[in-house]
Amino acid sequence: MSAVQLLESGIRSGNFLARVVLVCALMSVVAAGSTGNQQDQNNSDVDQLRKTVQQLTTELTRIKKRVAELEKDRQVDSLQDKLGKEQQRAETLHAQLLATMDKEATLQARIDQLDEQLRPENIDRSLAGVGGLHPEDAREALRRRLTNDKRRVQAQLDLLHQDHTRLQASLADSDAAIQRLRLRLQEATRS
Repeated sequence: MSAVQLLESGIRSGNFLARVVLVCALMSVVAAGSTGNQQDQNNSDVDQLRKTVQQLTTELTRIKKRVAELEKDRQVDSLQDKLGKEQQRAETLHAQLLATMDKEATLQARIDQLDEQLRPENIDRSLAGVGGLHPEDAREALRRRLTNDKRRVQAQLDLLHQDHTRLQASLADSDAAIQRLRLRLQEATRS
């Protein structure tokens, strides 16, 4: 006799144990059936999760690419700003250098003029129309005044020479920085 026939006979005869066995058997059949359905559901969920992961991976790749593009744009903008500032600095230094050279030329012309006035014959000519009891004292006073003027102008000229040298060095540094920034900008725009 099969298990199903045994169960049916136990149920008809009112056997309690047979009824419990039947309920357990039915539950296991239902559970087996639902396990199959649950497995199908699990497979469907896994497939859906795979699709979601794939979509998210694609979206992440797209976002990473966009972030890289934005970072490159930010870097290019930053380099352009730095280049613009350095070019302005170079223009300012160049203008200062030209102004310094103009001042140097003016002061050098004044020194040349004082040198000419300090020549003994020019000192005598300057005092020719001035009379006095001690002409040598007047010549010495004029020579001292012209010499002091020359020293003062020479000190100013020396300071301007120092400024000139400093400005040339700063301008050379600025030009080198501009070249480096241009190269970096070219590299950034190529890649």
